[in-house]
This record gives sequence, structure tokens and C-alpha cells, in this order.
Amino acid sequence: SYRGYEDEMYTQWFANGAWFDVPVRPHTDKEFVNANPPYQTSPDLIGKLDSNLANIRQRYELTPYYYSLAYGAYLDGEPVIVPPVFYYQNDPEVRQMGNEKLIGKDLLVGIVAQHGEYQRNLYLPAGKWVDYYSNEWIDSTGETVDNVPVYRDGLFRLPAFARAGAIIPTMYVDENTKDVFGNRKNGSAAHDELVVRVYADPTASSFTLYEDDGQTLSYDDNSRPIYQYRTTKLRQQLVDANTVKVTIEAANNVNGTSPFPGAITSRHNVVRLAVENKQGNGVSLNGVSLPQLNSLEEFETASQGWFNSGDNIILAKSSSESVNTAKTFTFNLAATAPETSVNLVCDRGFTSPGDSIYAVGSIPALGAWNPANAVKLDPNVYYQYIIDGRSNPGPDAPIWTGIVSDLEPNTSFEWKCIRRNEADPSIVTFQPGNNNAYTTGASGYSGSSYGRF
Repeated sequence: SYRGYEDEMYTQWFANGAWFDVPVRPHTDKEFVNANPPYQTSPDLIGKLDSNLANIRQRYELTPYYYSLAYGAYLDGEPVIVPPVFYYQNDPEVRQMGNEKLIGKDLLVGIVAQHGEYQRNLYLPAGKWVDYYSNEWIDSTGETVDNVPVYRDGLFRLPAFARAGAIIPTMYVDENTKDVFGNRKNGSAAHDELVVRVYADPTASSFTLYEDDGQTLSYDDNSRPIYQYRTTKLRQQLVDANTVKVTIEAANNVNGTSPFPGAITSRHNVVRLAVENKQGNGVSLNGVSLPQLNSLEEFETASQGWFNSGDNIILAKSSSESVNTAKTFTFNLAATAPETSVNLVCDRGFTSPGDSIYAVGSIPALGAWNPANAVKLDPNVYYQYIIDGRSNPGPDAPIWTGIVSDLEPNTSFEWKCIRRNEADPSIVTFQPGNNNAYTTGASGYSGSSYGRF
């Protein structure tokens, strides 16, 4: 039977599983079916491989958050993954909603499961929410955000938002990370730092990090298992318009007077603070100023310090310190000018080998009508079934998309899709007809603008 739909279906299935399955378990055993050619079921063999890799690394990164939620479920019956109605029972918009899920209370994720789906609408309950990928803020009154991009920098990502006040403990993950336990490839540098994503909010909030070795237990007088673990309370508060405090409290050993076997007793602590239209003006740790660093590379190699990462993010890091001492980071903030972004969509972007689709337009960010400086888009919906002309289900033409960020708010511009030769940028075909016109919003994500060959 025809199998041109497999890559898109698998990419979506794996991304959904990387958010919603506990545990994530792609079934790579191909012995259950006899097919020629054989079915591929491993994420490194089928689908958008770079997207599969990015989504599983993201899940590795979030392991401390999921594991802590699982401990909460074990101890107190709190659910790990629920429909929004569980926490927003008075919101009639979510009562029959089945295509959005909450990971704990703080991460809202939209399901994507349609052929050709390159964007989707996402409902946000009342409150402030932050795009998990772009760190753009939305002050929702209980409303739908239209056309949230599914592809970012060519990677398939489920739309996700963090609630203001969220505290998400994570672990360091890079190309040398081998597995969900954080084991490293031979010869690569060790990384055992605690990385905490914090979304600043005036209402004080906290999250309890649970850690154990997954093995050590004893038994009580009734022969029931007692697990040895430790907890670390994480806290945040935007105490005034220009000050945020983030505290990593001293660790607390539970069901044991000493740490569980193999527990990390000293580590670097990294805070990744998301703020709305602000940047850092200074960061202190327990009252002592940290040095400001000038680049991400410098931040990553320094023992301690802080860095304005851009896109509403401030990074701060302590030196390696005992988990038994409390650490309070104080961020002093200064206002920045609001910025906005737009998702450019080019439909019917058929290409020949050596050609790609670009967007060129009237503003500097789009090359000021110079095709040589145009913005390259990604062929995000350009699957085998489109090439083969089998559009049921799914679109019948390729769709190229790209997010253009750091735009001035309330700015009108015109643009067009172009087909450009990679070897010779002067060989260009413009989309026919009138220019596409768009005006950006006041702040944050402005939506999508469309062109068509």
C-alpha cells in the first residue's frame, strides 16, 4: 500500500509522545509485521529526523520537571498530564476541549495531528502566558491565539505556553547527552548543574523538585516500601516592577538523615528568567553582585555570572555550591522597547533542485526588496505525498514558512514570496500579482501573513 504519508505522521506522533507519554517509548521492534520494504519505526530512521532529535532532547531536558510531577502524583494524587478543564473548571471554553493538555499546572501544549498542519489556534485561559519557544508574552482574557506556528527554524514543535509564575526545573542537554538520566558520551565534559526556567510574576509561586537515585528503598514495620529522596523548594516573585527574586532553598533529605546514594552534593545553579519587555541591569546572589558577561559562550564557560540573552531572557549562574545552602538570585531589571514577530507563509512553493523559497519585502528585516538579502523560508510541508500528487488527505502543494522576529510594533510593510537559485541569487521568480501587505501588532506574536505562487 502507499506509504508517502509516513514521514509526516511519524514526526507528529513522535512529537506528541515526547510531550504527553510517560514514559516516552517509541516502539522500534519491526518483527510484528512483514512488509517490503520493511517499516521503519525508530525516530532516527523515519520522519523529520532533526525534529525527532530536537523533541526527544527537549523531553530529556524536562526530566526533572516530569519526575517531580510524578512524585507529586505518587505522594498526593496530583495528576501529571490533564485536560485544561481540570484546573480551569469555571471556564466554559475548555469543558469539551480535547486537543490541548496541561503538563502539571504550568505548561499548556496543543496537539497537532493533521496532514499539512503548519499552524493551529490555541486557547489560553485567563492570565498571562509565555510562548515556550519565543518567550513572547500574552495577557489573555480567556481567548484564542490564532495561527500559532508549528514549525520553528525548520523544526516541528507542538505549540506550548508557560503560565506566568511557572517554575520549571530542567537538566542540561546537548549533543553529548546520551539518555534521560543525563549520562554523557565518553570524553565529553560533565554537566550536573540544575537549570531552572522561571517566568516572572508578581504573585509569589513555588515548585518542589524531587530527586532520588531510582533504586534506594527500605521497608517500614508493615513491610511497605519507603523511598529515600530529597526535596528542594524553588520560589519566585516579581517583588516590584524592576526586581525579581528567585530562591533555590536548601535541600531536604526525606526518609534518611543523609543524602541518597550517589546524590549530587554540590553543583552550579542556573536560572533562566523570562521577563516581559525587560532586560537585566544587575544580578546578585545572596547579596553579592555577580559579574556581567558579554556572550553566551562566555556565560557557559564562566564559573559564575549573568548575561542578557535577548528575547526577554536573562541568564544567571552560581559557582558550584552545596545543595544544603539556600541561594537567592536578585535580578534588577530595566525596561526595553517591545518587539513583535510574524510567521510568513508561502503556498504552492514548488521548487526544482538548487532552488529555495525566500521572502523579500519593504523593511530591512526582509531585505528592503533586495532578493540577495531576502529571508530564507523552510519547506515545512513538502512531503512525498505532495510530490506524488496524492493530496487526500493533506494539501496538494508545498508550504514554506518562516518566523521573522525583532520587528517594530505597529509597523506596516509589504512583501512577496520569491523562488531563488541558491548558486546565483540573481535568478529569481516573484510570486504573481499584488504585494502581500501586513501590519504588526503592539507586542509579541502578531500572527501569519500569506503569499502564494
